Amino acid sequence: MNADDALEVVFESIDPVEVAIVKSLLESSEIPFLIRGEDEYDAFRGALRTMFYNPRGRPVEFLVPADMADDVRRLLDEAGDPADTAE
Repeated sequence: MNADDALEVVFESIDPVEVAIVKSLLESSEIPFLIRGEDEYDAFRGALRTMFYNPRGRPVEFLVPADMADDVRRLLDEAGDPADTAE
């Protein structure tokens, strides 16, 4: 990716499993991406910790070049929701 490339958010989640799956999918498809918020993400507690809100538990956002965003969204839709396969 060049510094001049416009980026677009294609996916966001507070679920560490979804974050790992999407990251793996993009890497295996050799799609260039950046992750925003992963350094602020509390992988062990997410956005909620027991009964109170954890302000550091913000969604992790996946950004890709804007010209690839529609294709990446289609790829993620085809891959399906990881929660649907857990049943």
